[in-house]
Amino acid sequence: MSNLFNDAFILASASPRRRDLLRCAGLKFKTIPADVDEDYRPGESPQRHVKRLSQAKAMAVAQKYPQAWVLGADTIVVIDQEILGKPAHKVEAEKMLKKLSGREHQVLTGFTVAQSASKIVRTKVVRSWVRFKNITPEELAWYVHSDEPYDKAGGYAAQGKGAYFIRSIRGSFTNVIGLPLCETLDVLKNLGLIHFG
Repeated sequence: MSNLFNDAFILASASPRRRDLLRCAGLKFKTIPADVDEDYRPGESPQRHVKRLSQAKAMAVAQKYPQAWVLGADTIVVIDQEILGKPAHKVEAEKMLKKLSGREHQVLTGFTVAQSASKIVRTKVVRSWVRFKNITPEELAWYVHSDEPYDKAGGYAAQGKGAYFIRSIRGSFTNVIGLPLCETLDVLKNLGLIHFG
């Protein structure tokens, strides 16, 4: 695969998981995290929330670099209509993981590819379903005392120790990590920004 970007391609995210996924695909890019308000709006659906935030992140950076193509993304975990963000401390991580234990939850990622100069904006939302095993008190204590839960939506990392809790995934695995790679590359390909060969 080759980049056909005439100008820079920018990932508007500080997520190391998103960086790793794009690098694995062979893309060359710069990383410039977007500074946007990620608070939830009253009555906002999970799908609308990730769509809005991915657009806000992409456009915040695209306006500063109008010739660049910018990728913004936002990932959340949803169970019982509740959005689980990133736990701030051990008690919050425990509460989230107990809620997910033995049940299926959804992971939604909104992603946006935008270029300010051309006014092109492409946004998609991808949904995956993840089923957890029943987590024992010993397993929960082991996990929350690691560094892993605290910068991850829902308090776990599918690509790390948290994989132990996952019984099954329906839908995109890379979406659960933080960026649905298949769908993202399809958008870039359809815009003529990458090609294979």
